[in-house]
Amino acid sequence: MSFHKWMVGLGLAFLMVTVLLVNSILFSARSFQFNLASIAPASQGIVSVDRLKEAEQSIEQVRQGVAIPRAELAQIDQQLRELDAKAEAARNEALEHRTAIASTVAAIEARNQIATAQAVSALDDDALVDRVNALAAARLPQADIAAVESARGATAQLNAALDLVDQAEDQRRELVTRQSLLGGQVAGADTQIFAIKQGVVDNYEQYDRIKNEALSLMASSPLGIGAALVQGHPTFLSTILVLLMGLLGAILYLFPAYMSRPTPVTFAEIAVRSIFGMVTALAFYIVANASIAGLAFVPGGSSGDMASAMNPFTVSLIGIVAGIMADDIAKWIHRRGTELLGGNPGVSQVPATPAAQAPGVATGSAGLAHTAVAGAGVNPHGGPFDPSVD
Repeated sequence: MSFHKWMVGLGLAFLMVTVLLVNSILFSARSFQFNLASIAPASQGIVSVDRLKEAEQSIEQVRQGVAIPRAELAQIDQQLRELDAKAEAARNEALEHRTAIASTVAAIEARNQIATAQAVSALDDDALVDRVNALAAARLPQADIAAVESARGATAQLNAALDLVDQAEDQRRELVTRQSLLGGQVAGADTQIFAIKQGVVDNYEQYDRIKNEALSLMASSPLGIGAALVQGHPTFLSTILVLLMGLLGAILYLFPAYMSRPTPVTFAEIAVRSIFGMVTALAFYIVANASIAGLAFVPGGSSGDMASAMNPFTVSLIGIVAGIMADDIAKWIHRRGTELLGGNPGVSQVPATPAAQAPGVATGSAGLAHTAVAGAGVNPHGGPFDPSVD
């Protein structure tokens, strides 16, 4: 391997690595913008990182201001659950005592044939206690007297359980009043936070997702380049992306030629082919956008379908394909333009040069001679799997 070829290979490798690194950062930024535009259309994919940082600081200040009320609210919620459980247990205990007392009173009255104006089951708690006290004052057999004394003891337990229920309800009312006051403070802070988020993105419900993606982009790009790129206009980023992808396609075109073509690849060819790939990628990207606008460059293409497909992946595909097939794309654009303007696409409008008329030789777009074989494939200047090479 000659020194010149070694230097050309080193230059190609360095160019490839550089383009890959720059493309990865730019593609990440443009992809972030595309995702942001899909969840927050009013933003058009543009977000100010500085404004996002200011919003985070304001939100943190608001949260610190209601940190104590929010913690107290959590305590009140726990206390309310404990009070409700305590009150429910007291109600169940009171119901058990009331049922036992009512059963005892009904049995005693039935055995002693004591006439009553109201059934025991229809009495409230106070009336039931009064009925027990009335039986205690009546002349009853010894066995019934003992049963009445037991019922009187149960009434004391019933009153204690009812007192617990009343106390729990009083405490609950106080806690609910405090909860309402603190809840108003926390709700006001939450409303303020929503307003801050909405000042950054219209769809504030997606704010945390956008913030996390922006922070991730800032952390993954060196020197905050990615964060600076997302503040640029999406059209500008797409244009730069398609240019760099066209350069990547040109490098993919040149590497096979460097590895297997008999004619050495030169630095001049690298420069010319790289520029040609970028220019062709930009032209093809403009043609694709013209098709979206309704100009029928692409046969059978629907404007709506193509508009929805113009995401960063599609833009990158356009750039790479145009860069690696620059010769074919340039001819295709020329052919489609001739058809659109009403010319004769089947007849070449450019007179053939002597070099092009020579048998088996043609001049490529970069001014280099190559074998003229129809359908020479992706790399007409030579390379792996080139049909023109026997």
